Amino acid sequence: MEIKFERFHLQADFLSPLKAFESVSVPTEVRIDPLTKRKSRIITWGLPSKGKFDFSKMIAESKECFFCPENVRSKTPRFQKEIIPEGRISMGNAIGFPNLSPVGSYGSVVVLCREHFLHLDQFSHELYEEALSVSIEIIRRIMAFDPDTHYWQISQNYLLPGGSSLLHPHLQVIGDPIPTNEMEWLSDASSSYYFRNKTLYWSDLIEVERGLGKRFIASTGKVHWFVPFAPVGFNEVCGSIEGHGSITTLSPEEIKALAKGIVSTLKYYEDKDLNSFNFSIYSIAGEFAFQPLIRIISRMPIQPFYLNDWTSFEVLHSELTSNIVPEELCREIQPYFHGW
Repeated sequence: MEIKFERFHLQADFLSPLKAFESVSVPTEVRIDPLTKRKSRIITWGLPSKGKFDFSKMIAESKECFFCPENVRSKTPRFQKEIIPEGRISMGNAIGFPNLSPVGSYGSVVVLCREHFLHLDQFSHELYEEALSVSIEIIRRIMAFDPDTHYWQISQNYLLPGGSSLLHPHLQVIGDPIPTNEMEWLSDASSSYYFRNKTLYWSDLIEVERGLGKRFIASTGKVHWFVPFAPVGFNEVCGSIEGHGSITTLSPEEIKALAKGIVSTLKYYEDKDLNSFNFSIYSIAGEFAFQPLIRIISRMPIQPFYLNDWTSFEVLHSELTSNIVPEELCREIQPYFHGW
């Protein structure tokens, strides 16, 4: 088994005006991802929370949007008849349709609920079960129509800091014949690991993390939740789905476990006065060395004077930062995954 957890300790020393110009030391830890070898930095400082944000004005100004129940069937696109004859796919509260502004070969939107806005602790696993089921059915239908579309993501951008242009909760389902950069890095590194070790990296990682007990959160069936050693964003939580290559083969029980893990993470974010987040599920059809993976990260809480948590460091140097030590995050979030 070839999994190494490498880290480097850096330290900045200066005379601080906050301490009467006494000498202070500020540590930074650089961690190297065991699979991709990408570096991330664990910082020990961060902007303090300003408490719960009042969304009432934003809700009032943006209500009756395209995704609200009175508009969603009259003001959203329909799929081509040769792909999805019924035009849209609905299950319970969720409804899926093509994206008016796609960024790839196949772009779809799945509206989660009738409500125009939800606080993070108002998302339920039932809503995500329905929305994920609609997303997966869209992927199945498109892959039957176009088998060369191997690379899929199911993502959510919530609120403006997460990149969403609409308040109404929704998912993005995107499929292409070529991978995103991240998918290519994960796929290539997973394949290289398999050929060197004759084992799956993701199975080995879960075994190692479970044994260490520092970053492993919980398992529900074949869905294994953990905090990554080298995060790609703030408060990152990951889930690996054992025994599958593509998300299209998930059982209803596995979809439910995935939905519950998302909701548990969002409840933790809410208790930390966070309100914006991103997640993405990576699915690669036909890739034997890779398993579907979900990454969830929090974003800078929305506030009257907007602040961004991504700088040139992340965007232009691909050197990612996290403002909480992964092992500390694991200890804090584990209780949210108990009692299912």
